[in-house]
Amino acid sequence: MNVAIGSHAHHTTRQNHIPVANITGGILNYDEGKERTFPILDALASICVSDPSRQVVAIALQLQLKDLKLCLTVAENEKVKDGLVNYLHEVWSMLRVLSGKFTLDRASSGKQAQHYHYRRVSPIMPHDVGNDIRISLFRYIYLYTRLKHKERVEKWWDRLSEFMERFHKSPGKELAGIASDLQFAFLALRAAYVELDTKLVVQQNDKFWETLYALFEVATCKVTRIIQQNPYFCDALVSEVGRLTNWSNPISEFLF
Repeated sequence: MNVAIGSHAHHTTRQNHIPVANITGGILNYDEGKERTFPILDALASICVSDPSRQVVAIALQLQLKDLKLCLTVAENEKVKDGLVNYLHEVWSMLRVLSGKFTLDRASSGKQAQHYHYRRVSPIMPHDVGNDIRISLFRYIYLYTRLKHKERVEKWWDRLSEFMERFHKSPGKELAGIASDLQFAFLALRAAYVELDTKLVVQQNDKFWETLYALFEVATCKVTRIIQQNPYFCDALVSEVGRLTNWSNPISEFLF
């Protein structure tokens, strides 16, 4: 089960031992399966948190292999509202449409015939596949979670801005690549939040959402590359942003 509390997701690992012989359907204690399933449930639980404070959402997954059915169980610290269930159902439906487009793309391009088997890592979806569905999904999720999203941004933005200002004053040629990616991500996020602060988002047209999606995609791509290539740097960055008022040493000295 995955639990989203505020902006954090947590795994609960309590399991009752069931003899393999008694299992007629479901998920076994399979590490590779968990590695692929947990991030999905984490993401779903996170986008179900819409209340700016005190909301806890948990999502569990049950798999009925015999009937080829998958069941998601949703729980809250209060009564689960119909709006949340309907919202999650719509998100799942849009994801199924996107998955169908990706399947057709692989089949039409001949990739399906090469018998790829993705066990540890899922295949990467090309940027031109299902772009309209991606933007619609982004818009739908943002409108549902916008109050919580705004609270998160207001909590961290000033400290992140101050961190970026100090970061650029820090010496160290070894940080050149990181600095470029981080600057692109920061500028893209700043442009996105300027748009969000100056416009009533529920009344905006498709062009607005295409632009906003593109800005967040740039930021996500840059940050993803930093995380993949410099995991230690990311730990240090989070630590420094969190205790910014006590930071006096250049970041290059801190990291290296």
